[in-house]
Amino acid sequence: MLHVPGYEPLTAEAQRRRLTRTLACSAATWGLRVTSGPPDIPADGAVLSFRAGLAGPDWATEAEIRILAWDDMIARDLAAPLPRLILRGGAALAALLRDGTLGRYRAAHWRYLLFVALPVTILAAAVVAGLVGGLLAGGWVGVLVGSALAVGVVLAGDRWMHLRHLLADWVFARDLARGARPELDTRIERFAQEIVAARHRQDVDEVALVGHSLGMVLLCEALATALARDPQVPGPRLALVGLGSSVLKIALMPQARRLREAMARIAATPGLAWMEFTSRRDLVCFHRADPVAVLGLAGQGPRLERIHPRAMLPHAAWCRVRRSMLRAHRIYVTGCGRRYFYDWGLLACGPGAVGRDPFPDQLIGPGGALAAATQEQAA
Repeated sequence: MLHVPGYEPLTAEAQRRRLTRTLACSAATWGLRVTSGPPDIPADGAVLSFRAGLAGPDWATEAEIRILAWDDMIARDLAAPLPRLILRGGAALAALLRDGTLGRYRAAHWRYLLFVALPVTILAAAVVAGLVGGLLAGGWVGVLVGSALAVGVVLAGDRWMHLRHLLADWVFARDLARGARPELDTRIERFAQEIVAARHRQDVDEVALVGHSLGMVLLCEALATALARDPQVPGPRLALVGLGSSVLKIALMPQARRLREAMARIAATPGLAWMEFTSRRDLVCFHRADPVAVLGLAGQGPRLERIHPRAMLPHAAWCRVRRSMLRAHRIYVTGCGRRYFYDWGLLACGPGAVGRDPFPDQLIGPGGALAAATQEQAA
């Protein structure tokens, strides 16, 4: 599995610890045994790999999980001064209105506009609070009171609603669409090399490419590069999986021609098992939107699957997810607590092939053994 995380400042080692916890959660939920090896990090730090496995009474799967990291770029983005992020983020959001991208977002999935509106709402609240406070106090005192209130609302929005993260995300998105970050092109090329190497492996049955959120954008461009370089490889089965994908966030921007070309190449690739998992609770994804159809491309789009966090989680965990937009967006990689058809741990180390075999709730029976129907089919 080649796993590309989303836009969050977690190091590759922190991502590994999260995914290891997710595997342990999968094992506990399904009655399985779990193994996990130490990390291996190459000199350039762009990839962290570790071995993991799950096993039931009558089956076992071993996987090499390679995290394609780009957290160093995200950390630099988030280290920028907040006033600068407000100016650049505001300009990026204004450009979405000016070039018609907001209208395309609305046509693809109108609820995504709620995510777009969140940083604007926080900044507007700061302005309103400052004006009202200043007018009520009056005079020079009003200027001081209004300024303090405006700054206070911005800082509160940063602390509790992740304003800095939201603004940096939009600045990055515009830069990505315009191809304005050469260091990102270098990293995508590195990811493409990983995909090419994985497709030539003879010691694996399947190569699963998994992208979460904006990581799916980087993964698609890397995959298209790999396919252009080496279109036909008689190697392992290839699967592409999007988790809360943000592909349309970038592809619907007029400047994102390279990403649209990448999507067209992927859609035209025969034999590729392509799946997209989204949730209506997740405002940061384009729920149930087929990117190939939305972009008007030829070829085969992904198989779309909806997940419901309420059905995946125990009640207490569901309440925490319900109160947090970011928790809802991370639900794809943070583990279930109930048996459910979607489970990241079983996506990585389950007994079935991604996109071909039944989902875990049909494949695995009580006690972690293969379901009787599956055994009969195999026989």
